[in-house]
Amino acid sequence: MRKILLVAGFAVAALVPSLAFAQQSCEQQRDHRALGTAAGAGIGALLGIAIAPRDDRAAGAVIGGASGAVIGNQVARADADCAHAYGYYDQHSQWHANAVDRVDARGYYDRDGGWVEGAPNGYYDAGGRWVVAQTAPSASGYYDGHGRWIPASAGGHYDDAGQWIASASGYYDDSGRWVPGEVTGAYDARGRWVTGARSGHVDANGVWVADAQPGYYDSSHRWRAGPARGYYDARGVWIAITPSAAAVGADASYQGGDRRDLDSRERWLEQRIRSAGANGTLSQYEASQDLRELGAIRRQETGMRNDDGGLSPRHEAELQARVDDLTTTVRRSLNGQGL
Repeated sequence: MRKILLVAGFAVAALVPSLAFAQQSCEQQRDHRALGTAAGAGIGALLGIAIAPRDDRAAGAVIGGASGAVIGNQVARADADCAHAYGYYDQHSQWHANAVDRVDARGYYDRDGGWVEGAPNGYYDAGGRWVVAQTAPSASGYYDGHGRWIPASAGGHYDDAGQWIASASGYYDDSGRWVPGEVTGAYDARGRWVTGARSGHVDANGVWVADAQPGYYDSSHRWRAGPARGYYDARGVWIAITPSAAAVGADASYQGGDRRDLDSRERWLEQRIRSAGANGTLSQYEASQDLRELGAIRRQETGMRNDDGGLSPRHEAELQARVDDLTTTVRRSLNGQGL
């Protein structure tokens, strides 16, 4: 009987396809695991009959079937149970939400099918590379009305039925007050929120692409007009999107958003330095030096701001020049690899 178990086990492992990859809904994963169990039982039973002695074929079928069912179930098992998944990113970096109790949620699948502990806190750039967002995990996303976790950076998501829902983590009203919660709409060129307006389009491959924003609200809740790419976290903090190396063009893209907004430039530059240090594009020493300089700029900025939080033209020009110098230093360190 040991021979039956071993042969059945090897055969089932070889013949039952592994269906545990992220680009499936949790319902599909459950169905595929049931299919793997049934297929394993069938294959195991047939092999048990084939290799068992003539007078022992009934027992061979039972043992082979039971062994095959167990192995088939395990082969078709996902790397992490969907009962604990916030959701997953597909190959186009689009988020697929999963209705899971927030007490049970533990992680998510990345676009390569890998399991990542914790809720998503970042975004995929145009080159498909993950960029960690410098924002508190508690502000990295929100739960919609159906109990599904939505990353603030997603710009929308696929629901349980596979329907795309374009949404945002909140909006600034006409008085400049942040109103949190899932909403659908977009800002016009004057910074007025238009409920229901589209803020993206579907490309030729049927993939949702977020359009460049006509501006954004800075850390002082002031509207900054001009093309900008990014998103607001769940607390209303603007997170500028770092372009991929292939997408880098003019200095405006490199510097990330409106040049006048120091906070946005500083946040964007910090994200890029940390990302480059993490993936080895910058050495740990270079990243540490650059972050130290950025910290010095921020401390100087804090000391220069007046009681209303504003900066004089002379002070702002001085700080902008320091940010320009640091940006140039980082660019040179990257040896033309792009920001």
